Amino acid sequence: MPTKPTRQRLLVLFVVCLVYFITYLDRVNVSVAAPLLMQEFGISKAQLGAVFSAFMVGYVLFQIPVGMLGDKYGPRVVLTGLVVVWSFFTFAITLAWSFSSLIVLRFLFGIGEAGAFTIATRAFSAWIPKTERGFAQGITHAFARFGGAVTPLIMAPIVFALGWREAFYICTGVGIVWAIFWFYWYRDTPQEFNARWNNKVNQAEIDLINDGRVVAKKGQKLPIKALFKSKNAWAVCAAYFCYNFNLWIFLTWLPTYLVDARGFTIVKMGIFASIPLLAGTIGDTLGGYLSDLLWKKTGKGNFSRRIVAIVGLLIAACFMIPGAMTESPYMAIFFLACSLFGLEMAVGVYWAVCLDIGEQYSGTVSSMMNCFGNVGSILSPFLFGVIVQYTGSWVYPFILASSLLVVGSIIWLFIKPEYSVNEELGLN
Repeated sequence: MPTKPTRQRLLVLFVVCLVYFITYLDRVNVSVAAPLLMQEFGISKAQLGAVFSAFMVGYVLFQIPVGMLGDKYGPRVVLTGLVVVWSFFTFAITLAWSFSSLIVLRFLFGIGEAGAFTIATRAFSAWIPKTERGFAQGITHAFARFGGAVTPLIMAPIVFALGWREAFYICTGVGIVWAIFWFYWYRDTPQEFNARWNNKVNQAEIDLINDGRVVAKKGQKLPIKALFKSKNAWAVCAAYFCYNFNLWIFLTWLPTYLVDARGFTIVKMGIFASIPLLAGTIGDTLGGYLSDLLWKKTGKGNFSRRIVAIVGLLIAACFMIPGAMTESPYMAIFFLACSLFGLEMAVGVYWAVCLDIGEQYSGTVSSMMNCFGNVGSILSPFLFGVIVQYTGSWVYPFILASSLLVVGSIIWLFIKPEYSVNEELGLN
């Protein structure tokens, strides 16, 4: 009778899910504190948008270098270092004394979080089979959105009772605890894990993980100039730009939008700002699961990845404008929740495709996608604030965002998940 595979990979997946949760806890906390920051530092909506965007500038600029470090030195060391660095700058933001200092500290915090998702994706290349990657990426991003969803619920009462700085102290401690555990417990491959933890992963699970793929090894690097020649990788980057432009409207401006445009109090905002992000967690998990299921049923990777991403983006586009235009604040929450649900159906597929086409270079491929795709994250918060401030309308930026979602769905028709960079660039 065949030996059943152990399930150690699922424990690795869960621990990675926790760090995804922490990344969004630390990213979204500034959005919850935003109304108080505007008051304390005397900054306008356009300036607040610049503070939001400063994080993404640092995040984007260091994506590719950190992704390459992950391929060279492995997720255990690199991810530990990243979490320690961004936790330090989460604390450092509490020392801000002006608008300019907020910009600088958020930029440095962005450097700390740069590459976190790409390094985690690199970890999956050694631990997750191909037919489980969509679900793995979906569930990790579900934890990220859940972190974003519960941050207002957790932080708003703390901010209201104690102050925004005290809320940031708590976030700092959570990150440091996770980093210590990860460095002590995790190993970069099942074989290394067995050597440290007395053969917790059996051969059946190792065979399942390695079935039909190139085994990732530390020290393998893909020259970035070579990767820039990949039309497939550039198509993924362009589609991810459209996704991120929309996501960061929800992550940065939603709390302020609910207070200023919809009339919610700070505490009430903390409750209702969570609803779209909770809907997003469902979309994350469902999208990745459906993509894997379709691949298993049809054996067609291109179809299975494309159809889920395209449908998700179009759902998001269809609900976004009604969410901005309805007169009812509660219907606005409902429509925006539907929009984020559709948007998040696509995200697990994006990251699964980085594993599909990247194989042993998945850290570098995913860092390229996250780098160029997150240019949309830089532009989105700033443009949103500028458009609102100079037009006086909260509707126009939502129309722009919805249009980009349609563009992103079209780009997905040109992405080939079964066409690896090894094959496209003749690397092997």
